Amino acid sequence: MISALRFALTTGPRIDPLRSLLVVAVAILEQATGIGLAVLLGLFSEAASRHSTGGVVALALCTAIFVMLTQGTFIAGYFTRLRLQEEIQNEVERQFVDVAGMTPTLEIHERSSRSDRAAVVRAARGDIGPAFDRLLWLAGAALALIASAVLMASVVPVLAVLPLFAVPAVLATQAADRKRGQAVQRATPLTRLAGHLFTLATTAAPGRETRLFGLASELRRRHREVWDAGGRDIARTDGRARVPVALAWLFFVLAYATAIVLMVRAGLAGDASLGLIVAAVAVTSQITGQVQGLLTLTFWTLESLRATRAFLDVVEDGAAERATVVPATPVTVPARLDGGIKVEGLGFRYWNRDRPSLIDIDLELPAGAVVALVGENGAGKSTFVKMLCGLYRPSAGRILVDGADLAHFTPEDWRARITAAFQDPVHIEMSLKDTIGLGRLEHRDDPDRILEALRTAGGDQLLASLPEGLETRLGRKSWDGKGLSGGQWQTVANARAAMRPAPLLRVLDEPTASLDARAEERLFQRYAGLGRLEGGVTILVTHRLTSARAADLIVVLDGGRVAEVGTHDTLSGADGLYAELFRLQARYFV
Repeated sequence: MISALRFALTTGPRIDPLRSLLVVAVAILEQATGIGLAVLLGLFSEAASRHSTGGVVALALCTAIFVMLTQGTFIAGYFTRLRLQEEIQNEVERQFVDVAGMTPTLEIHERSSRSDRAAVVRAARGDIGPAFDRLLWLAGAALALIASAVLMASVVPVLAVLPLFAVPAVLATQAADRKRGQAVQRATPLTRLAGHLFTLATTAAPGRETRLFGLASELRRRHREVWDAGGRDIARTDGRARVPVALAWLFFVLAYATAIVLMVRAGLAGDASLGLIVAAVAVTSQITGQVQGLLTLTFWTLESLRATRAFLDVVEDGAAERATVVPATPVTVPARLDGGIKVEGLGFRYWNRDRPSLIDIDLELPAGAVVALVGENGAGKSTFVKMLCGLYRPSAGRILVDGADLAHFTPEDWRARITAAFQDPVHIEMSLKDTIGLGRLEHRDDPDRILEALRTAGGDQLLASLPEGLETRLGRKSWDGKGLSGGQWQTVANARAAMRPAPLLRVLDEPTASLDARAEERLFQRYAGLGRLEGGVTILVTHRLTSARAADLIVVLDGGRVAEVGTHDTLSGADGLYAELFRLQARYFV
């Protein structure tokens, strides 16, 4: 936790030094309020016992002023603390966005050991912002407890050790919290699944199928089962931890009762003045609340530090990945392909699978060629194109771009020279202009370039149907915008991919799955012409073999291996998988 503690203590002062200093002052003053009132009450009692009317009036006035100042400090401090927490939280979320969105590969989203950490940060990130505030309040509570001990010891010296009787309770609470955190971590896969089931049952996108198939009760049942399964371990851990916490608390209560008896005896014996006795008793009455607050603050602080530690783990993982993936002396990405892209012995296995998804792939993809990648579901097509995009690191082999190893390029430089449209495009809810313009940020405010990309993607009809043209707001989750069909969203994604001119690699992963046959044909003809003209490699992933006929080269994957390579004429005439799949589809058109 040392690194989490260091981060929590330094982030606030680094972001906002003045507000952090005010929070420190407020934390100390507010925790000292109880001690101050106890001392004033003692002095007030002493003055009253001496029948000092002036002293009583002066102390009453001081007490009123003290209460007003502390209350004013609390009110002003609350908003100062809140704003500082927001600033720290914004800083943390910005860093998390950078890590989650800029790590070179997809491991942070797909590898369970890393995605679970990221899920913890997303769920508990609200605890990171208050970490600085909670640490200060914890320190203030500890100082108040020490001050109380000093005041009690001035009456009965042995009472200086009374706060030590709270140590077992604090340690027991820490141990219980640590064990609970471990149980929560173990349950993360189940709670993530429960969250997915909840989303399925309560959000709009799955609503058609959940209603059509009557899934509400089944989803509710599974959500309950998964949630209970994840909660049982947490509940058992909490149950076992309650016993030592309860015993430690009982130990402290007995010590507290003994302290009261000792102070009363000291007062009766005349060993201390009335004012001191009153102040000490008043402080003693606060000990329970102080220890309770200390325990609560300890719990909250540990929650914050644990969330901070998970966040730092994600940041460190991202930095370690970049150090591994980004070359120390990168090679310059070519301005134009001369030879093409060559794949040598490429292999890849997902982290949660026993069998590899790609096995010993050897391919030559010539510059300017349109390559159709076909095969049955699970053959490895999407995995292969993600490897070409650098989204996964090969388990074996390499990818050469005009003879240079893809691993020797910086990921950002390579991806700046490629483009892609996928079958499940992201529904980016912005204006149509912005949604398309994100494909090339330098031209996001260039309406002519955006219109050209939209025409390339066959989006003339879409544009004509929108009430405000390029300024039309899209989507209904983030705002009250224009809802689009699946095919229209795919057209927008295809236009976004068309924003980058002359890419070295253009990936079209089932980009026409939601388009009609005519739109599909026009789109492929445009991209095929552009690919041959610009000299880049165009990869078309498709199940529609009628589309594959337009390709210069067809690659058939089967079980993660290259089964066949050739043109449509050669492969359809052979007795292989492509011919079999083509005949299966062709019979519906005869």
